[in-house]
Amino acid sequence: MTGQPRGVAPEREEGVWRIEEGTAERRPPGGAFRADGTEHLTYNNPFGLEVERVWFDGQVVYAVEQGELDLDLSRVKVAQEYQIVYAVELDERGKLKDGVEPERVPGQYNIYDSVPGMDRYSPLWQFNYVVVPRDYVANRLRSEADCLGSGYPIVKSTIVEN
Repeated sequence: MTGQPRGVAPEREEGVWRIEEGTAERRPPGGAFRADGTEHLTYNNPFGLEVERVWFDGQVVYAVEQGELDLDLSRVKVAQEYQIVYAVELDERGKLKDGVEPERVPGQYNIYDSVPGMDRYSPLWQFNYVVVPRDYVANRLRSEADCLGSGYPIVKSTIVEN
């Protein structure tokens, strides 16, 4: 793209672009991730949504949460999200007992099993709680494989967020 203008002609209807201040621009070259493993993303957050950092296969990606949903897990495709906690209690329905939030590990990012473009991806995330000891160091677990291979108990809930 060296020497080419970045703006896209207004008569072009679609393409792989980024939008900067309302102007379509050719997307700069580069991979999906920076050298430090963080998602290469520009997002201006026009609706003021809360954005969170999460791990996916040892790389940092960004996500927005739209809230909890009640749905029939046998009928709806969901992806898996892992939250690293010191303690959690679920009731017989797989929901947080008495609405008490789990005791999260400070500074630990949640972990996704998939990202858009993967067959198992869904924008609906079912929570799995990985229960770690108090001497656990935040962000040692950075992938689904890390969680599953850790030996720590995993408590599967019926809590789903979008």
